[in-house]
Amino acid sequence: MIKTASCRLFFLAVLANCSTASAGLFDSAHNLTATGPGPIKAPGVTELCVFCHTPHNANPTGALWNRELSGQVYTLYESSTSKLEEFGRSEQPTGSSRLCLSCHDGTLALGNLRVPPRTGRATLSPLTGKASLGIDLSDDHPVSFYYDRELALQRGRLAQPSELIHELPLDAAGRMQCTTCHDPHDDPYRKFLRMDDRGGTFCLSCHVIPDWAGSVHANSPATPRRPGAAPWPVDSPFATVAENGCGSCHRPHSAPGAHRLLSDASLTGVCLACHDGNVAEQNIEDEFQKTSAHPISTADTTHEPDEDPVTMQRHVTCVDCHNAHRTVATSKTGVGGTTQLWGVNAVNLSGDPISEATQEYEVCFKCHGILEEDTLGIIREDNVRNVRVEISPANRSFHPVAGLGANPSVTGFEPGISASSIINCTDCHNNDEAAPGSTAPRGPHGSRYAPLLAAEYQTDDPTPESAQSYELCYRCHNRSALINNQGDGFSHAVHVVDQQASCATCHDAHGSRNNAHLINFMLVDRNGQAVVSPSSSGRLEYDEMGMGGGECYLNCHGADHDPIPGLEEEAGMTTPLTPLRR
Repeated sequence: MIKTASCRLFFLAVLANCSTASAGLFDSAHNLTATGPGPIKAPGVTELCVFCHTPHNANPTGALWNRELSGQVYTLYESSTSKLEEFGRSEQPTGSSRLCLSCHDGTLALGNLRVPPRTGRATLSPLTGKASLGIDLSDDHPVSFYYDRELALQRGRLAQPSELIHELPLDAAGRMQCTTCHDPHDDPYRKFLRMDDRGGTFCLSCHVIPDWAGSVHANSPATPRRPGAAPWPVDSPFATVAENGCGSCHRPHSAPGAHRLLSDASLTGVCLACHDGNVAEQNIEDEFQKTSAHPISTADTTHEPDEDPVTMQRHVTCVDCHNAHRTVATSKTGVGGTTQLWGVNAVNLSGDPISEATQEYEVCFKCHGILEEDTLGIIREDNVRNVRVEISPANRSFHPVAGLGANPSVTGFEPGISASSIINCTDCHNNDEAAPGSTAPRGPHGSRYAPLLAAEYQTDDPTPESAQSYELCYRCHNRSALINNQGDGFSHAVHVVDQQASCATCHDAHGSRNNAHLINFMLVDRNGQAVVSPSSSGRLEYDEMGMGGGECYLNCHGADHDPIPGLEEEAGMTTPLTPLRR
């Protein structure tokens, strides 16, 4: 009698739990009865739980499972940053994940039950479409791995298991399973998620992303401008970038960019889904179609988040310069004056890799500060083409990017510029349409003027002088002061105006290791034409002779400059075809 009463109490408790679960299950897509609300229905079947559970003759796997398991060997998710393979934690699905896959890998019919409904065997085919993950799980969030303290420490940027919220439970063995994120018996949100994933809170319960909360992507109210062109899934209930959170760029299942669970197969495609003028205010995509542009489309498969800039295969993608999890509005201060570069690894002025840039030029050094440029271009007397070396404050002269200029007495600048000014790489290398007051996007994405110049800068020799020809130079250096020989007194008018020598003929814009005044003579221009050659005495050099003075030994424009100290003044030599003293 006591035993009978105990059994009855247990049975009532089971009924109570089943009733609670079935309340949510009844209105979900997991209700496969004839009256279920979803697209899949078993004709004539009224039993709600039978498609997964049976009290008798259940699969010994557990959970009173009423289905056979598929027995498939699955292709698992792999990533250089997950650390699962590295630490031997990547395993075939187990536990509840294996049970879920008995339907959701699409290999077994939904009606293939160990104990059929009372009305007879259900005639339901295997799952198809988005609900079927297939046996290739490399594009799905990993499951069935031990989520423990060691993994959180080894991988980094994971919450400790003890810090996980109760809404997202690990299984009894401490493994993350499908049921960590999904409750198969209740669907109060969508896709049987255990909690609301608005703003990425779901993902951020496990993934610790530094500075995400203050980033522009976590707070952007932007919505698609083109109907039906949202970069997030069509069934997302959220309208803005901020609301979609991680879902703006990532997909937990069937991700097109499997290696990072990205929303597009290409890294650039992920960014340009918004930054083509559809969601983001400015159209960055069009910038990459200009004459000179960073070649982002050729590097989609080569970037690694933890790559060493010194040893990596040279490439450039959006994420080489921007950290999507940390970038904030440019109205705030940050790396080199722009917080769009926050959180990006870099190379410092010494050529050493650093985990995070503190100066804009350190980001540029990842490509332009390790190796010599291998593209066709100007050949100079000192033909170094490593920008990090060229702008080094240890040089005889340099543009003031990494330090104050070497000549504190230099004059002839535009208002707001002085000998104590510091400039950034993007003051010269920028969108040619990003003038002050313009709404065009800033940054070295693309330009009509090579190499990614903010304005025209003619380097061919000869070039007729005009405000347009050297607009880039004249943004800082006052044109009138130069062509009227003001400032240091050098005869720019004779060289640049009369003889049409390009500024680049004498000056290397980044810097000169050997000479003052950025002097580093151009031997061959970008078209392969010879420009400057040794003088009749075989010398090719510039000798500085105190403040504002100097002598050139060279042959240029048919003129042999081979001065003999003292003879110039004596002979009154002042034309460009005579030896010139600077």
